[in-house]
Amino acid sequence: MDRRQMALEVASILLKHISPPPPQSILERVAADLILLAEKEQSPDYPSSQRLAVLTVLGKNHPGIVHAFSEILAEQNVDIVDINQTILHGNFAMIMVVNPTNAKADFPALKSLLKERGAREEVGVFLQYEDLMRELNRI
Repeated sequence: MDRRQMALEVASILLKHISPPPPQSILERVAADLILLAEKEQSPDYPSSQRLAVLTVLGKNHPGIVHAFSEILAEQNVDIVDINQTILHGNFAMIMVVNPTNAKADFPALKSLLKERGAREEVGVFLQYEDLMRELNRI
């Protein structure tokens, strides 16, 4: 069993013994923390330097949202690998797959910069590593 699978199994075992069941946000944080712990000694077939991240932006549509976030990514030397956006009944939704490998800021600082900009733009902003997001969705 690989480290990530072990972390997910430990999270599942731990959380099924907690009563009452914790909210989904707690489940996600526990699983993410365990996966990060397990990945501290990563295997050579999955170097951390090649991890992609997913940036999600949700909120009321207004001019300049795409610019607001692409500007920060450009300033931080983060490559946009893929982007998809839509507007439904005045609501804006954007998902970007980004490569933070050469970012000037570390991942927590980048996340903070994006969240600060989200607060100014009055939109919700979520940034997480693509692999963690995929694993959390399996739980």
